[in-house]
Amino acid sequence: MEIKSKIRIKDIAERAGVSVGTVDRVIHGSSNVSPISLERVQKVLDEINFTPNHYASALASHNVHQFAAILPMHEVDSYWARVESGLMDGVRRFNDFKISFKIFRYDPFNTESFKYECQSLLDANPDTVIIGPIFNYNIMANFTARLDERSIPYALLDSNWPEFNHRIFYGQDSLRSGAFSGRIMSLAVKSDTKKIALFKVLGEGRVASRQQMNREVGFRKYMEENCPDIEIVDLNLYAYDKQGMRDIMHEFFTNNPDICYALSFNSSIHIIADFLRQEMPEHPHVTLLGYDALNANVECVKNGSVDFLIAQHPQTQGLNCFRSMFNSCVLKMALPRDHYMAIELLTKENIDYYKD
Repeated sequence: MEIKSKIRIKDIAERAGVSVGTVDRVIHGSSNVSPISLERVQKVLDEINFTPNHYASALASHNVHQFAAILPMHEVDSYWARVESGLMDGVRRFNDFKISFKIFRYDPFNTESFKYECQSLLDANPDTVIIGPIFNYNIMANFTARLDERSIPYALLDSNWPEFNHRIFYGQDSLRSGAFSGRIMSLAVKSDTKKIALFKVLGEGRVASRQQMNREVGFRKYMEENCPDIEIVDLNLYAYDKQGMRDIMHEFFTNNPDICYALSFNSSIHIIADFLRQEMPEHPHVTLLGYDALNANVECVKNGSVDFLIAQHPQTQGLNCFRSMFNSCVLKMALPRDHYMAIELLTKENIDYYKD
């Protein structure tokens, strides 16, 4: 097999009749090159089938690659804590490069908090941005438009907005995830089941993300098509009123002893399970389905108070999102835009084997 000798930038410059600096600018996509010089250099590059070594170029660069993420505030044992851990793992994996990474955290139930953190992020002028979900379309549209105006590439985590100009998305297909939860509940219910309770944790009168909203849409559509005689009963819980949550649940289950199936589309299913187990132990077992393998949710699956969890590997999601944005924005690799995480069903029998 013939081994080709290494082509140097100096060789390309001589063949094109330009300076080494001009070749370097063409290879790295600089606009500060005349059309004539660009044509000459590109002709030589095409002739030799030149492929730039972006990895080596990025490694040798003196530029600091400034990454920023805007994420919901979260507790230690939470879905977003694991996503953030994955992002930080990504930063560590590329520590041979000059990378800075700053996280801006907002209250997911307070739109003014999100707007403030968006402005703080823009003031920091990062090169690349990763965005956790926010429900309000107008605020998201304004924020992403300002990123587009500055030519700052961004990724979406968890909630997909296909209409925006994001570089990468990582998360579940939320509509299919909701339909999947509908299928699981339809298989679990008895033939005489009349009602299923849907618990929503609200702030500012809404759920925290578009992801949760789309899961509900997928769930309701599946149930309408496959179990039209089962009524979906909404029960709203308020994020900042813990005592109020308990009072609402106590009244609801006291007045609805026939409710034996319930679900929630965020990480809060342990709240319902713990309430029933601790404060209404005489109530008939309620088959519960929730999302995210947090420690509190996992413990409820193991003790039998939660029957099903749908999980999506948040730490892996964060790591892969950071890796993809690094590859796309720093190494200039061409990547698909949308990356969908698996929709995994966890039960008492298999939860010990779930690894993120």
